[in-house]
Amino acid sequence: MGSNSFHLVIAREQDGSIQILHKEKQLVQLADGLDNDNVLSDAAITRGIACLQEFKQRFSSLPIPQVRMVATYTLRVAKNRDAFLQAAQQVLPYPIEVVSGHEEARLIYSGIAHTQVLAARNLIIDIGGGSTEVVVGSRTRASSLSSLRCGCVSYNQRFFKDGVISAAAFNAALSAADKQFASLSKEYFTGNWDLTLGSSGSVKAICEALLQFFGDDTVTMARLKQLKQKLIAWGHINKIQLDNVDSKRTPLLPAGLAILISFFRRLPVISLEFANGALREGVLYELAGIGTYSDVRQRTVDSLAQLYHIDHQHAEKVRNTAITLFNGVAESWGLQNHRHTLEYAAILHETGIHISSRAHHKHGAYIIANSDMPGFGEQQQQLLARLIGNQRKKLDLERLTLLEPSEKLLSIRLISLLRLAVLLNLGRIASSVHISNVSCTERGLTLALKEPKHRISLFVKDLQREQKQMANVNFELQFSFA
Repeated sequence: MGSNSFHLVIAREQDGSIQILHKEKQLVQLADGLDNDNVLSDAAITRGIACLQEFKQRFSSLPIPQVRMVATYTLRVAKNRDAFLQAAQQVLPYPIEVVSGHEEARLIYSGIAHTQVLAARNLIIDIGGGSTEVVVGSRTRASSLSSLRCGCVSYNQRFFKDGVISAAAFNAALSAADKQFASLSKEYFTGNWDLTLGSSGSVKAICEALLQFFGDDTVTMARLKQLKQKLIAWGHINKIQLDNVDSKRTPLLPAGLAILISFFRRLPVISLEFANGALREGVLYELAGIGTYSDVRQRTVDSLAQLYHIDHQHAEKVRNTAITLFNGVAESWGLQNHRHTLEYAAILHETGIHISSRAHHKHGAYIIANSDMPGFGEQQQQLLARLIGNQRKKLDLERLTLLEPSEKLLSIRLISLLRLAVLLNLGRIASSVHISNVSCTERGLTLALKEPKHRISLFVKDLQREQKQMANVNFELQFSFA
């Protein structure tokens, strides 16, 4: 679900590669509905939901692990994105990942790496509808990921909205884009690239235009400037005469061209080629579990666990307990697709302990919320931080109250499972308390323990304190003993 177009791809894994069965796109221009306060218009939301309703007709119900819904810049910044996400869930009942800018850049590089041979030093640019991703990498590994606030739809709205193509409009767009590219880190300005590639519809349209005028689609600064002058000479998007370029893409050509010219003049780039792979291919290969990027989330979690010196043995005990509890309630509570999130939270729950054992849950939440976590969408990363921050002691009632009702209910249920898992392993005593049964209702959870009450009196006091704490969010915790 991009800022300009929504794309549907249906594919199958065939002998270690992806075989496309069906693909289509619809021009939704979601970014066109963002106002200056980043509020998405009702009209834009309606266009997006209508597109999803049509896409739904293309495939029958599939298991959750086989479907991945990814949203980019516009839903990343929209203040009212929950209105869209909730409406989308009613149409297609699959989790939606609103990916961060870094994650979008990583997926783009992954898609390109899976569809062509990359060199030792690569520079990639992907001009989207609302943002532009720029990546430096070596072979299959991305080393620098950046997402800039400039896109063909947003720049079209700012600088070419009335359709007039003038030198003044181009200069204004170039000046704005220059500021974005100037913010990149020093790795982007070293030069000597073995390969410079551009992906996305905007770069493709520019390459098609160059092919019409020059006989090939190699992109150079001289050619980009000539194309700019031709557009200015035409003067209006309605007068553009480019037979090779999709007519739906033509109105966005000046904005995309301004961004690409800025890329050439700010970075040491000599020439650029078009790359067929991009975000969609990156998503597909990860979904199929093919190649280097097959288990990115687990690799990220393992890396963080190692970086923050997690007690692996204890983390595994908490994880196993959490999953035992999860298995007892997942179906009734509709949590099936959040199993991994709970596992990751259990593994990383002591991330902040090296900063302060007393408030490690707060430090851990901050670390997780602000870390670069490849493979995790923005919502999943924030949910993970929320679980870790509420694993013990007082609940963060103020922040929980601000959540949308559905998100609040999901958070509270997962928090209850993690808190109990941590509590059942308190003191790192090897299996002193055993669970005999877990059951749930809409309002809470009942935990049955194998031990008689008098043998675990200290733990009973812990449970009673937990019962009072969860009551603050209208969650009923009940327990019984042998």
